[in-house]
Amino acid sequence: MANKFLWRTNQLLSIIPEEYDGALIISEINGKYFTGFNCDNGYFIVTRKGCVYVTDSRYTEAAGKAIDWCEVVEYSGPEMKETFGGISQKYGIRTLLVESDRMTLTQCRMMSEVLAPTVLADEGGLDKLIESLRVHKDSDEIVCMKAAQNIAEQTLTHLYGMIKEGVSEADLAFEFEFYARRLGAERLAFDSIVASGENGSMPHAVPGQRKIRNGDFITFDVGCVVGGYHSDMTRTVAYGSVSDEQRRIYDIVLRAQQNAMDYLFAGGEELAECDAAARDLIKAEGYGEYFGHGTGHGVGLEIHEFPSVSYRGGKIPVNSVITVEPGIYLPGQFGVRIEDMLYKTETGAVDLASLDRELLILG
Repeated sequence: MANKFLWRTNQLLSIIPEEYDGALIISEINGKYFTGFNCDNGYFIVTRKGCVYVTDSRYTEAAGKAIDWCEVVEYSGPEMKETFGGISQKYGIRTLLVESDRMTLTQCRMMSEVLAPTVLADEGGLDKLIESLRVHKDSDEIVCMKAAQNIAEQTLTHLYGMIKEGVSEADLAFEFEFYARRLGAERLAFDSIVASGENGSMPHAVPGQRKIRNGDFITFDVGCVVGGYHSDMTRTVAYGSVSDEQRRIYDIVLRAQQNAMDYLFAGGEELAECDAAARDLIKAEGYGEYFGHGTGHGVGLEIHEFPSVSYRGGKIPVNSVITVEPGIYLPGQFGVRIEDMLYKTETGAVDLASLDRELLILG
């Protein structure tokens, strides 16, 4: 494992412009990506002359065990300037790139002071450099995401058996978390969305006390975390009878999702074209105004990562994981969204989800 993280760190150093000595990484998520260690108070200093992981006494021992391929240094508050100043001098650090998208002004001021005379620079695009590495998932990352997806599918299937009149959205959301944790999920990937009936017209509805009724569509947008990696899946199911309009809307969304997925399966490489494959069908059916969000997004250590599957375009990176999740939302009536995660390969794509997408009518 250590070699993988050292390799990632060296990859980052290889793409940092020569005018900078290295990078200061303080975000927990990027720290985990480059070291494998979770810590909410870690400072990973990456330079061409060596790397140092700095943390406080709560984490020093654990960090030393997890990051055995670089120097681990402990600091205390009163000696922070002395500790970081010593590192700067030891490694001859003149300039360090920082995560401008993740570092607060307070953090930047503090680190500029303790690392002086080292200059912290935010114009070098460190966030984009890291993004360009994180987007390409390796086999270990895919294993974790598949495991997270498998737990989510097992759990949602379990929830299907609970759906009946009188059960609330909140009941189902609570049970999803409880059951998924029992199956081995570290935590939820995000707060579960359980939206029934008219609440389904809100793409990010919050589960409440509304109770399931005959004729409802129920949208579940759920995910789990395994090994720090997220899954993301949406299924819309029906309870009891469904109207012709509900069937029609469901069929349109399912065909739109299949169009976008087929584009990826066939080796499609353009984000805008993938988005259009779903969006154009929904527009042609007369519901374009009811599909307002992007068709998908990247997934990995975070639930929303680069790239965005939208009209903004760009290439779909090989070995990235993206969602395909079109929807139609009729205000005050109901909504339908269907979502799978796909792994982009050199020649096509692989669907990481296996749960049936055909309309399921329960009860």
